[in-house]
Amino acid sequence: MINEIFCSLDPKCKDPIGPTKEGTEVKFSIRLDKVSIIENPKLVIFRIDKWDERQEIDLKLSSASFNNNYYSCTFVPECADVYYYYFTLNINGKYVEVRRDRFSKSCFGGKENECFQLTTFTKDISVPDFMKGAIFYQIFPDRFYNSGAPKENVPQDRKIHQDWYENPDYLPNEKGIILNNDYFGGDLKGIIQKLDYIASLGTTIIYLNPIFEAHSNHRYNTADYLKIDPLLGKEEDFKELCEEAKKRGIRIILDGVFNHTGSDSVYFNKERRYATVGAYTSPDSPYYNWYCFFNYPDGYDSWWGFDTLPKLNKHQEEVIEFFCGVVKKWIRLGASGFRFDVVDELTNYMLYRLSKSIKEEKVYDSQPSVIGEVWEDVSTKEAYGERKHYFTQNTLDSAMNYVYKDALFWYFENKDAEGLLDAILRTIENYPKDNLDAMMNMISGHDIERAITRLAKGPANGTDRYWQANNDYMDPDTYRRGKELLKHMSVIQYFLPGNPCLYYGDEAGVCGYKDPHNRKTYPWGREDVELIEFYRLLGKIRNESTFLKDARFIPLIFHGGLCTFARESLTGDERIYVGVNISDKPFDLDFVSANDVLYTSGPQKVKKLVPNSSIILK
Repeated sequence: MINEIFCSLDPKCKDPIGPTKEGTEVKFSIRLDKVSIIENPKLVIFRIDKWDERQEIDLKLSSASFNNNYYSCTFVPECADVYYYYFTLNINGKYVEVRRDRFSKSCFGGKENECFQLTTFTKDISVPDFMKGAIFYQIFPDRFYNSGAPKENVPQDRKIHQDWYENPDYLPNEKGIILNNDYFGGDLKGIIQKLDYIASLGTTIIYLNPIFEAHSNHRYNTADYLKIDPLLGKEEDFKELCEEAKKRGIRIILDGVFNHTGSDSVYFNKERRYATVGAYTSPDSPYYNWYCFFNYPDGYDSWWGFDTLPKLNKHQEEVIEFFCGVVKKWIRLGASGFRFDVVDELTNYMLYRLSKSIKEEKVYDSQPSVIGEVWEDVSTKEAYGERKHYFTQNTLDSAMNYVYKDALFWYFENKDAEGLLDAILRTIENYPKDNLDAMMNMISGHDIERAITRLAKGPANGTDRYWQANNDYMDPDTYRRGKELLKHMSVIQYFLPGNPCLYYGDEAGVCGYKDPHNRKTYPWGREDVELIEFYRLLGKIRNESTFLKDARFIPLIFHGGLCTFARESLTGDERIYVGVNISDKPFDLDFVSANDVLYTSGPQKVKKLVPNSSIILK
């Protein structure tokens, strides 16, 4: 009933569809049959968090078709923000509210009925062109490749694995503390040596987990933002990495951890490793006001209660200025942007300043990019008492697309393609197109299970490190099944709006639940070569189909275990079809007007999608 009256993605009902620039006139229309008696139709619209300031706008009869009458009005959003809206009217004497119709089986839960969303963004939105039509390759630096180059000034308290193929340490010490102090020696020179391999996957952007000096293998407890960690190399190595990557058409994005530092750092110096006067060692420290103490020295705000990660005072101008200098330094050395860790914990003002500092720079004649770690809908994110304005105010170009990741696993684990479609259409409706085309679509990562493991053995859920370690192994049949599903999922991932992100080792068959099991070393010499070739093919198809950088998304059939869609160029003269069937029944694709099979996982022909298979057609 609702979709018959109003569909927000139908230009006859909403023009223009999707997000719009502030000050742009939007026309809303509802369609009603000519037989019913319609009275008092209205659009009710209001800015997010401002229900008390809602407007009610009369809808007037505007046009008619054979069966329907259209009632319309116009609205001009005056500022860049998120607006919610719905419709009210009387039909044959009965009061009706027209709100969004949700898929009842969707993974997003919540109320059955909710408002439609209109996202309006600032007129000066600017997303770097290299962020569209990209392929990301994420590297956890310690575990990718050890070049064997000599390492200088490495602290003596680090455990270095002598066997590259060992599993990472996961047990706590005798005090029950997980130190994360075991290393494999992956370094920047190792990445340089493997750039040709990375490029062979179609990669255009390398996203590096933290590389700054820190005293853990994950390096999210930064010790010095102005130095490369000694196990990874030197500043000159970073410059060389950026230069050599550029020769291969690849850019480098760094991880910025600006919400907290390590307690073992130049700034806090709780472990007194450094000669500096840290905030913990004296209230007269130049860094004292960088932190929030409530009972000096041991009582201080820390990230999620981890006392090794003291939180920074993001309201301090000195803190903001320091990090503006940090991002400029590394961009001037060759970085093409930053991914901000836990970006929702940065204040709007601090993020604005950081983003502005980054975009004031140039790298390879291009504006650098700003990416955020956001696990929810980026357009409506609220955290720590602030409504975030990531896309509406142009503070982020892109974000890690956990919405798609969650929806993909929902589809594969529940055979519910409708829920997947719901997520895709919501991003199309809620995210400005420039931002949507720049999204970072991942299915594995350093904080979540490897996709192959979850697909083959189920999610980790609330299990601990012991259980995950003991259930990490896959027998050949389980691995084969996980690999098959991983391929099907990647076929979808590579052709959704936005950019695919491949987590190092996924293409080689690396398995693992959550960290540290998802942070194993790349298995050089023991790779799944067939799987690598599959990802090379996906990268080739993706990069040769240049129209995908801003192509339209056209849903075809999303039902049960069947997912089929097309991506069409804005000119309408190029199109790719994608089909995945995880059901036990074959489906005919007679409606597809394609002749060339770019990829098929099984024996199916162009017009047939057999059970448990995937296909890409042109």
